[in-house]
Amino acid sequence: MRFSLIALSALLSFSGCSQKGAFDLFKMDMAQERAVEELRSGTILMSLETKAIFSSLYLNKIDPLTYKEGEYFIVALYFGKDNRSIKNLKIEEYGYHITLNGKAPVIMEPLEEKDYRRRMMPVQNKWNRYYLIRFDLAPERSLALQLENNQTGSVVLTYQK
Repeated sequence: MRFSLIALSALLSFSGCSQKGAFDLFKMDMAQERAVEELRSGTILMSLETKAIFSSLYLNKIDPLTYKEGEYFIVALYFGKDNRSIKNLKIEEYGYHITLNGKAPVIMEPLEEKDYRRRMMPVQNKWNRYYLIRFDLAPERSLALQLENNQTGSVVLTYQK
């Protein structure tokens, strides 16, 4: 009887603590919250070794007034165990290419460290290389952003318009 009273009082005292969500712990504006929700990541593995990490944001959902002339993404790329300087990194040098629903990008612009658009990406580190990528407007409602290499494989990140 005594145990059940103690358990009941503990249950009642702790039940009022669950009113907060994860976003209550951080000060974020609506664009930052949408960016966290829209972040997709994938990894290319070969023989249990990480060859590439691919993260992206679909900007049309984050800021639809600014990004409406095409399909826009911010992409973060990491290529594992390579001695080449990250500052000179180009996707083509690694044999990778990016497509959206099988189509090549119209514009692929590297984003420098101080670029304001790069701050939208929730994943920030010195090892990634960041790009703003624009594709032609896709008629499909489902978008498949793919990073592919014929030697190591591919990863597909999917979005809904």
